[in-house]
Amino acid sequence: MTGAPPRRPGDEGGASSGPNRANVAALIAVVAIVALGYWAFTAIERQREIARCLDEGRRDCLELASPAR
Repeated sequence: MTGAPPRRPGDEGGASSGPNRANVAALIAVVAIVALGYWAFTAIERQREIARCLDEGRRDCLELASPAR
């Protein structure tokens, strides 16, 4: 016996490459979820500001781009 553990099928010698890829994928997923959450909450807050402005009876709540001539 050589003392080395038996190799599993599909093990290409890089024993730590599997967990590293999983960690990177998990990090990317977390960053994407945080970015989407930030975008959603800022969009909701903007809609609240517009609704509050309209409830006050104001008409200048949105900045509308004038058509180019």
